[in-house]
Amino acid sequence: MVSGKYLYKVNLDTAAKVNEFVKAASKVEGSVSIVSGTKRINAKSFLGVLYAKVAWDNIYVECEKDCWWEFHSFIEE
Repeated sequence: MVSGKYLYKVNLDTAAKVNEFVKAASKVEGSVSIVSGTKRINAKSFLGVLYAKVAWDNIYVECEKDCWWEFHSFIEE
């Protein structure tokens, strides 16, 4: 947990995974973002997440509440 938010490193190595991730994010209540350093994108945006998959080295999902269960299949151990 960072600054009262939950942060998990995720692996989105295919467009299909991006699509599944965005569907999962869309079901989560409240704000869900993907972050890398100082960059931040709405995790409920397919195009935004797809862009991050291509342009960013590391991607983390950030949630207001614990969202491990919703994203467990994308989280890197």
